[in-house]
Formats: sequence, structure tokens, C-alpha cells
Amino acid sequence: MTSILSDSERSSAISRVAKSSDHLTVEMLLNHEEWVPDHERHRCYVCTRNFSNFRRKHHCRRCGEVVCRSCLLKKMARLPMKGSLEVKICMTCILSDTQSHDSTIGTMRRRDNSTTASSRSSRSTDVMTHLQSPTANSTGERETLTMDDLEADEYPLDYSWNYPWPKPPVLPDDGERVDVLRSYNILDTDPEEKFDITCTLAANAIKCPIAVVSFIDEDRQWFKANVGLAQSEIPRNVSLCAHAIKSKETMVVWNTMLDKRFAKNPLVTGPASIRFYAGAPIVAPSGHVIGTVAVYDNQPRQSVDIATLEKLSTVVMKHLEERRMPRMSVAPPLPLHPVARDDSDIASRRYSQPPPRPVTPPEASQMAPRSSLHEAVVSVVPPSTAVAAPAAVALEGSNMETMLMNLLSKTTETQQQLATQQGAMFTTLGQHSAQIDKLADAVARIEAKLK
Repeated sequence: MTSILSDSERSSAISRVAKSSDHLTVEMLLNHEEWVPDHERHRCYVCTRNFSNFRRKHHCRRCGEVVCRSCLLKKMARLPMKGSLEVKICMTCILSDTQSHDSTIGTMRRRDNSTTASSRSSRSTDVMTHLQSPTANSTGERETLTMDDLEADEYPLDYSWNYPWPKPPVLPDDGERVDVLRSYNILDTDPEEKFDITCTLAANAIKCPIAVVSFIDEDRQWFKANVGLAQSEIPRNVSLCAHAIKSKETMVVWNTMLDKRFAKNPLVTGPASIRFYAGAPIVAPSGHVIGTVAVYDNQPRQSVDIATLEKLSTVVMKHLEERRMPRMSVAPPLPLHPVARDDSDIASRRYSQPPPRPVTPPEASQMAPRSSLHEAVVSVVPPSTAVAAPAAVALEGSNMETMLMNLLSKTTETQQQLATQQGAMFTTLGQHSAQIDKLADAVARIEAKLK
């Protein structure tokens, strides 16, 4: 068992290893199959902090343990066929290498599961509890060796087209996802108060000038409801939400100018000048992400209430299910005997909605806020104007909306009262200051006469 180093010795050791020009070899790294499964670790193996939406899981390529990003350093490895590339090594392995020097590096070859577990246990006394973890904007998905050189986005970016920004990620089940989306018959429908209220709540709760309730099909992001935008849709290949639907977790981009996925996107460089983005996925019961509830700002941010966005995205999914229930209740009964159907008829029913019109990336340059950040967003529709649905489930949804509206209204009233009180206080202070000045002048005149 290795001895525990002091903080200064640990920092010195890590610095020496990080600057070392020695290359790791393929024999020193573990295969993907030998890594510890994500579900077996709920906290970082090194710093013991719990994983969350903002502290994602990574794997050490030496020991296969699950650690957070702060507990990793990158080392160069020389691999056959790939040449030299960076791999992520946890602090425990780096300290172990430093203490034993190069003579013990060869012992970190591929081992069976029992040997690997024993080695992990023997190193558990070397955990460091002084490391801090930065915020991240993705979930604990497992990485592979080909993703070692990726940082903020943690998935490969494809620049193989004529535009300076990368392509949106390709989803392996995108066809199924679009089929699920079309099953709700929501695309290209008229505005609905439920979705408008949800969108306005998102804009007001997060205090952003732009908010959308959107759905993404094969080649566009269509806005069912929006605040602060003049468009009803934008191309998928410029959409920030096209990256958000890759995961079931909320995606947050604190400063788009510092994110290589979006720094050259026309929504960032064009008139819209998007600097902050947060999008909560709308997840269907099938597990497919069919859209987002997203907010945008023209200024970078350092914090956001993602819980509110996630709740609103859940509300949107509930609205979608409610919309589909009446159609399902009046659907004709299935025939008692199989009826032969032509394949073309099935395809035509499956895609009964009109196909989206083709759009090109330059259209994104037209996406701009209707009003400046100092202007108020669209006013919230009062709960009393909501149309009561005949079904009990719709009534429950209306009650939820009313509750949210009342809460938001109270918050707004409180803010207005505080602003009024502050204004009155400043006015009173100004009056008192003027009176004090007059008294000072009178005292000065009296003192002058006495002299």
C-alpha cells in the first residue's frame, strides 16, 4: 500500500507527471470491457463526491474506475494504428506512478475482474478530498477511447460540410424518434393557450427575453410557442436544441462564444446574438426526446434554475398526452379479422402530416429578438381566461397551470412592491438630504453672524 502524500508533495508529483514526456503504451491501458460500469459508482472514486447532472462520470484509462472531471489529468499514449493521443488518467494512478516511478508502470497491464477489483480496493486509502469539481452540462454517459481529446461537449464534432460550425449530432434512433413525434400530430398546428402559458412561464421564471416550446423533426426546429422570436421555425442544422436532444438531461451553455459547438453558429454571430442557452428535453414515454423547452439570453450567465425548466418540459409532455387522448378515445375499433393493407397505404398514414418545407442555414441570420432586453416579454394570460377542458385530466392540467400562474403572479407582485418601496425610500432619502443641506446652510449663517 502506498503512503499518503502531503498536499505540497501531491501537487508537485501531479505537476511532474503532467509535464512528463513519457508516453503510455497500449499494455498500460484497460479495455472498455474492463472498466467499472457506471451504475456501480454513485460517487467519484478519488474525491468521493456524489455524481449529479453537474458532475458527470468519466473513466480512468489505467484502472477503469469512475471519477469526476476534476480528478483527471491527460497523458499522452502511443497506440497502434492511432499514433499518439491523449488519454485520461485519474489522480490516484498518477500518484501511484510517481511514487513507484517507471519500474511499476508495467504492473498496470490488463487484468481480470477480480484482480482489478483488488487493485481498486488497495488504492482506496489514497483518495484526495480537497479537489473541487467544476460545473458541467451533460450527464454521466460512458466514454470510449476515441473521445479522449474532447472537452466541453464530450462527443465528436463533424465539420465535414460548407459551414464553419459543426453539424448537429447524429442520433442513432432518429427515425424512430421522429415517428414518435409525428404520432402526437403536433407539428404545424395552430397556437394553443396551454403551450403559450408554459412558454411565458419559462421566460418569466428564468428571466430570459427569448423562450420556446419546440419540436424537432428531420430537418427543422418548429416552435409550438415562443416569446421574443418572429420565426415559427429554424433549420435543424443551426439549432442549439439539436444538440440538446442528444441527451435526456438539461443542457446549459453559459457562454456560447466559449463553446466550440456554437461559437460560429449564426444564432450566436448573427443578429440574434445568443450568448446563453438552457434547454430541458421533452421526453416521450417511449424514452425518445422529441423537443425542448428552452430559454435564450443575449448575455452570458453563471447560474440558472434548471429545475423549473425540467418541470415545464414535463408539463408540455403532459399536454401532448392530453391532446392525444380524445383522438384515441374516438378511434375506430380494430377489425376482428386481419385485413390486408398495402404498404404504401401504411406509409401514407404514418406520415400523414405535410412534409416540412426545405430550409437553409442562412435563414438563421434572420432569427432576432422582437424587443430589447429592457422591454417586457409577452404578458401572461390570466388563469380565468383559460378554457376548461371537458375531461377530468384536462381539468387537472388547468389547475396546475392556475397554480403556476398564481405563484408567478405573486412573485411578480412582490418584486413590484419591493421596487416601489425602494423608490419611495430613495425619494425620502433625497428629501432628507435636501433638508440637511438647508440646515447646514442655516447653521453656517448663524455661526458667521456670531463671529
